[in-house]
Formats: sequence, C-alpha cells, structure tokens
Amino acid sequence: MRRFILTGFVQAILLALSFSLHAATMAEVAAKLAAQSAQQKREFLVKGAQGEGELVFYGTILVNEFTVLGKAFNARYPFLALKHYFAPRQELLNRSLTEAKAGHHAVDAIQVDSSYGYQLINDNLVHPYSVPGRERFFDGTYDPAGNWYSMYHLTTALVYNTAQVKAEQLPQSYDDLLQPAWKGKLLFDPEAAYILAALEQAWGKAKAVEYLGKLAKQDLSYRRGGALTTQVVSTGEYPIGIAINGETSAGIRDKGAPLGFKLLAPKIVKPEGFFLMKNSPHPHAAILFAEWVLSEEGQTQLAVNLGKGTAMKGVKSKYQEFQVQPDYVVTPKLGPKLNEYLREFRQIMGIH
Repeated sequence: MRRFILTGFVQAILLALSFSLHAATMAEVAAKLAAQSAQQKREFLVKGAQGEGELVFYGTILVNEFTVLGKAFNARYPFLALKHYFAPRQELLNRSLTEAKAGHHAVDAIQVDSSYGYQLINDNLVHPYSVPGRERFFDGTYDPAGNWYSMYHLTTALVYNTAQVKAEQLPQSYDDLLQPAWKGKLLFDPEAAYILAALEQAWGKAKAVEYLGKLAKQDLSYRRGGALTTQVVSTGEYPIGIAINGETSAGIRDKGAPLGFKLLAPKIVKPEGFFLMKNSPHPHAAILFAEWVLSEEGQTQLAVNLGKGTAMKGVKSKYQEFQVQPDYVVTPKLGPKLNEYLREFRQIMGIH
C-alpha cells in the first residue's frame, strides 16, 4: 500500500512538472480557440487564465488611466492580477526588444504608438489574432491579418481660441490657413511629419510638398507637442494651433479653457496600437484581455471614462466630435519611413 501511495505521489509530481515545463503557447491557445463557439471560447479562456493568475501589460497609457481600465476589467474577471509597466514609447520599445533578444519573455501584450510598433512585427514578436467584432472598427484602424488593433487613438485637430477667432473666421480647410490674415498667428509641431504623409496620400506628393512650402511662408511659430501648443493657444498668445491631439486638448477645454476644435480634411487619427506577444507567458489571460479591451465594453470604458478616441463604430464617446471615419490612419507601415518623412518635412518647412 505504501509503495502504491508513493508511486502515485511521484506520478503526480512528474505530471505537474511536465505541465509546468510545457505551458501552453500563444499559438497553441489561438489554434484551439479557432474551432470553438463563443461560449466555449470564453469558458476555455477563463479556465486557462485562472490557472495563469496574472497579465503583464506594457503601455504608454498613464498609470492612473490603466488603473481605471483595470478595475473595469477586474469587475468581470477578478481572478487576474494586472501588472502594468509604464514608460514613454521609445523606452518601452527598447525594453521589449532587449528582453526578447535575451530570451526573457515577460510581457503578454503591448500598447504603443502604432508607427513605433512596426518594430515588434518586424522582429517577429507579435502573434496575429482575429478579435471578434473587429468589423465594427473603422477601415484602416486595424490589421486585417490581426497583427495589431487600435486600442484607442488620438484625432488630429486644429485648435483655436474661441475668444479670438469668430465662427465666420474659422478656417474650414488647410488652404484657408494660407490666407494673409493668419500670417504670423499660427502654431505648428516641428515633428508633425505624419501630416506630410497624410497630405501626400490625399493630394499626391507634388501638391502636398507645394502646399507645405506655402504654409511655411506664413511665419509659423513652432512648439513641440500638443500639450504646449494647447496651453499657448488657451492663453491667447497665438489664436490657432494647426495640429494637436483633439481628445487630450478637449480635456483642457473641459476645465474652462476657451478652446474650440475643427477637423480638417484629410481627417487623421494616430492609433495606440495593441499587440499580442508571440511568446506571452500568460496566453489565455492575454487573449481574454484583448477580447475585452477591444469589445464594446472595453472601448466604452476608454472612450467615456478616460476620454480616449475609439475606432469602434457606434460606441458612445466623451468627445463625440472626434468620432469620425478617418481619411488617413498612422499605421505600423509608416514606421520604417518615419525618419525619412521627418527629414523631408523639416526641410520643406525650413526647420533647423
């Protein structure tokens, strides 16, 4: 009897060791899900995630914002501990790539500016996954192959001081910014190279370059970053900022700043891309979070409670004015060309 008990005990240990040595991979989990119904899929993911116990998320989303998002997620899935590493996009990307090269696979999912995220795809670190309901996202705001999705986005908008610019004076197009009345009164971001890419797609290269050359003669003042531009416009130092992040600046308007916004065509959005990691140590938890954060429930949390832009059609948003079908989306495809566009943009604008 003792021998029988001992043998059974040893077998149990060996079985547990075997399981730990061969934890499910992202590819294996995704393959199993492909043939399951929605109910079976949820039960499978929940059971697997319960065993994993945690989710490791790298993102540029602020810590306090991810805390709000995490509470909403944990209200539905309380058994998962969420571990969030926050860093600026380049630092986050450097950490992710360095860990991967060292064979240290710690992260399950990453959120980062989509034009930077191309490096994750190029280094074969991302696992494609078809999220249910993705047909509700605006065209161009996700990869049909499933390599990335727009977790949320920033909408490029013209910002103006409502005390200085009357409704009838407000520019309705990029061409209107060339009017003599605006000379010396416009702010622009010296690193807004995506504007050149968007205008090139909409108008063709020659016309885009010609237009920006004319705009440069409007005695522009340059401020790096939308936050500073919005602050300067709100104080009345300059009446108009050409390109800022609409949703972020609308938060400043909510605090009483005299700000108004106008979306100029081509309408541009800059997604914060969501990427599932190929070597995720917690693949069930990673996919469970992906399906939630890219669902109507998750997108509503981002859009309503956090004021983020959402690419999902029909979702209520705190800033509905920016909820539009974009003409140009900054995707990972822009990433390899970004430095080239930046160099050309600065050359055209005469920025040294």
